[in-house]
Amino acid sequence: MQSLARTAEQVAVRGVLDQRVFEQIFGRRRRAALEDQARFGETAESLAVLRGEFAAVAAAEPELVAHHLTQGGLDEPAIEWWGRAGDQAVRRSAFKEAAAHLGKAIELADKLTASAGTPPSDASGSNRLRLQTSLGNALIWAKGHQAPETSAAFARARELASREENASERFSAYYGLWVGHHTRCEPDPQREIAELFLREATARPDCSEALVAHRISGQTRFYFGDFAGAHDHYQRTVELYDQARHRDFANWFGQDPRAAAEIIDAVTLWVLGRVDEALRLADRALTDAESAVHAPTMAYALQFAALLGLVRCDPETAASYSQALADIASRYELPAWLAGIAVFFQGWAKSSDGAEKSSLAEMRRGIGMYREQGMVYLVPSLEVALAEAESEAGALETDAGLRRLEDALAELERTEQRWYEAEIHRIRAEILLKRDPANTAAAEQSLQAAIAVAQWQKACSFELRAALSLAKLYRAANRDADAHAVLAPAVEGFPPTQQFPELTEAQALLSALTP
Repeated sequence: MQSLARTAEQVAVRGVLDQRVFEQIFGRRRRAALEDQARFGETAESLAVLRGEFAAVAAAEPELVAHHLTQGGLDEPAIEWWGRAGDQAVRRSAFKEAAAHLGKAIELADKLTASAGTPPSDASGSNRLRLQTSLGNALIWAKGHQAPETSAAFARARELASREENASERFSAYYGLWVGHHTRCEPDPQREIAELFLREATARPDCSEALVAHRISGQTRFYFGDFAGAHDHYQRTVELYDQARHRDFANWFGQDPRAAAEIIDAVTLWVLGRVDEALRLADRALTDAESAVHAPTMAYALQFAALLGLVRCDPETAASYSQALADIASRYELPAWLAGIAVFFQGWAKSSDGAEKSSLAEMRRGIGMYREQGMVYLVPSLEVALAEAESEAGALETDAGLRRLEDALAELERTEQRWYEAEIHRIRAEILLKRDPANTAAAEQSLQAAIAVAQWQKACSFELRAALSLAKLYRAANRDADAHAVLAPAVEGFPPTQQFPELTEAQALLSALTP
């Protein structure tokens, strides 16, 4: 309240606001009443009234106060109020508005520093750093994780943080830089920052940000296909989460860290063959995302819930969650790549209903929107699904699908994004067999590559799928012993579940192959 009172006095006593502006904030009648009181020497009482009204206005519309302070040349309080306006807009999930307000605060702060000709005080430097990390976090959802503006904002935050003893702001800068490298699929920088963040956070006793370091370490490992390592980090994120302590982290690290870790861990567990656990965790992640009351967290959870539907070959789930994703992205004006991936998932879901021509167009449009925004992360899974759908649409589309998979494999080598590598090889084999059933050598080689990758990654679900396809190929060639040899290890030890049809099929085939 002292800050509000000081600002009210600056606005009223120093004559910053002209009649029109004053009336805009406080109303014509209020202005007339205060002027009457002032004429009768009741200035103190007038200011008391003004302070009360100012507090109400400022709480609701800090940007209005900031604007008028700026117009009046009161730069220092204007910086504070633009910052407040930006923080308030972030909490309303109005990210474009937040970025605009925070940009104005930064512009004024830099102007003051330049005019002073001396380094800012500790307090000013700390405030400037906080404005910069706030801007970066607003830009994540105004422009996108991968946007050059977002990365530039966090690079500047990291530079400022190097001059301050503020680990929280430095860690926020690390996150912003990491997520840019991650979504653009830049392997070495994302690995380096994830390792740096984890090393520094875990070295500090009782560090609040350690769970975020574990979360991005998990996601980095997932990216490179280390599913067991990813799961360990995701588990640690959830173990460290304390709602009272970490609830506001959604505004500083992209999403609520617990819900974000849970939903990707659900995909991870499914790949590891722990299917029933994965589905339960996905449900819990969606519940936790809803309780976070943070639009980007909900969008993030819906995106990966839809992805899990795609990976499971469950079009109904993908359609439901992608529609909810499209709705929330539109309502809060979230970056266009979210709309693009929602369009893709909806098109893929339609392809299972036989609407090949329209679904292919929708999938291509969705992946085009996604790529146009500079997003590369998750593209292999989308390309595989599109190639598979193309192979169902006739010979010409089958050739297009094969070319698409060749491009995906080449991109994989460049980006090292290996989490879907086994499925690329498996689907390539299926399409090759569809194009030329008599020529099995290339398909066999691709399926063997899929199995080898999956075994190295401990990706039991992907291994079982590839082994089942190869066993069926061998049986058709009267190579029952080879079929048994490849299928038995994949089935053995796979956790029982009714939610993975390929397991039931593999068990039946294995029984038929057993003498």
